[in-house]
Amino acid sequence: MGRRRRKVLRVNRRSLPKVFACPRCGVVAVRITSQQDEISQDFITVVACGNANCKGEDGKPLRREFRFPTKKQDIDVYNTFVDDFAKAGG
Repeated sequence: MGRRRRKVLRVNRRSLPKVFACPRCGVVAVRITSQQDEISQDFITVVACGNANCKGEDGKPLRREFRFPTKKQDIDVYNTFVDDFAKAGG
């Protein structure tokens, strides 16, 4: 007769997504890239939809560029993008 073995509980930690849903086409294809400008020391962040059929008002692929004085997380940049998109009328 041995001891009863304890069940191991695994804790799943959720992480923030790397790819987001597009507010125009609804496809999960929005990627965010950022780099630091050497002259002004601002962070230039580009938000672009990777769906080939997703076009902006001008017929070009949906793409926005933002400048921030400090580095922001991707989810904060995405929320700024969605707010800007909704304010412009989609």
